[in-house]
Amino acid sequence: MTEGRGRSQRGFTLIELMVALVVSSLLVGMIFAIFVRMSVAYRRQQQVAEVQGKLAAATAKLERDARQAGLYMADGFHVASQGGDLKQAPLRVINRADGPDEVAFYYADTSAQVATRVTGGAGTTCNRRECDRLGATDGFAAGDVVVMSTVSWAHLPDHPGPKEAKVAEFEACLLQLASVGPGAFVFSEAPPWGTPGNVHCPKDPAVGTTMFYKLAARRWRIDPARPADGVLQLSTLGGLIGVDDWQDQAYGFTDLQVATRFFESASRRAWSSGEQQEVDTAPAAAFKAPIQISISLVARTERDVEGIASSSTPNLTVAGSEDHNPIGDRGPIPLPSTLPALSGHRIFRHATFQLDLRNLGVGR
Repeated sequence: MTEGRGRSQRGFTLIELMVALVVSSLLVGMIFAIFVRMSVAYRRQQQVAEVQGKLAAATAKLERDARQAGLYMADGFHVASQGGDLKQAPLRVINRADGPDEVAFYYADTSAQVATRVTGGAGTTCNRRECDRLGATDGFAAGDVVVMSTVSWAHLPDHPGPKEAKVAEFEACLLQLASVGPGAFVFSEAPPWGTPGNVHCPKDPAVGTTMFYKLAARRWRIDPARPADGVLQLSTLGGLIGVDDWQDQAYGFTDLQVATRFFESASRRAWSSGEQQEVDTAPAAAFKAPIQISISLVARTERDVEGIASSSTPNLTVAGSEDHNPIGDRGPIPLPSTLPALSGHRIFRHATFQLDLRNLGVGR
């Protein structure tokens, strides 16, 4: 009986313990490997989600500006710094085939519903130096740059619609407010926004048809001085006076490509994605009417991603038609690259939107 009890109370043998230890180690190793893979995948998806969120926010801002371009200044506008004979198009593109493009939008800012109309009145004055026959001037302040926009109605000679259908034409220029009073403006005649007598404005304000709005000038670029950071920047001066007040908006952007579509004739509406769009949107005596725009933004993860990397940057052009396509003129760049903006093992994402420029060529 004693011998039987001794055999039944034996513990694990050394071999059994070693087998159990090996099996346990394998299970722990498998669980740890699964955890590591899940953790890497989670961090990867988290970074991708951050990139997609940045792209969505940035494209929403660019799209809003593009939709507003040319509002109450669809036929271009005069700027003192550019001389009285030239008009600035409401859309300006700076094209760079070997780097990110720049794009600027100009429009009358009606977001705060700040505007005033020239009214009548005996013994009052209204010219390009001053105007004291205005409606309410609440919301305006000295130093504001304003759009003086005079509307008229005409039938465009090449417009395919019936002759009785007319379109609005706008004669617009920019002025800076030297002082603001009840129903009155005094305009600065000093550079960069003014000239003596403000002769860059082709007309005096007209009763009933001239309106004043605050100017919205929105110029977008990726900072060329900090390529490794990929800084998306905005200037609210729009490049109109030779300087800009660049403001950082977001990080991690590597490319911005623009293509524009112009109305050339009733049967031809051509896309331009190269240098020609820069020529067509530069200050000139007259400019082509852009009717559509396509903008592409590229962003990448802020940190290296384990176990995965993009093989190339997104393709933002059409091979063999780099200058005339609805995307851009920047082809894919193989990775890894020696360019600071593209170094590292990152994931790239891009977003493209196209829209009608309804204040400009479409429907006019």
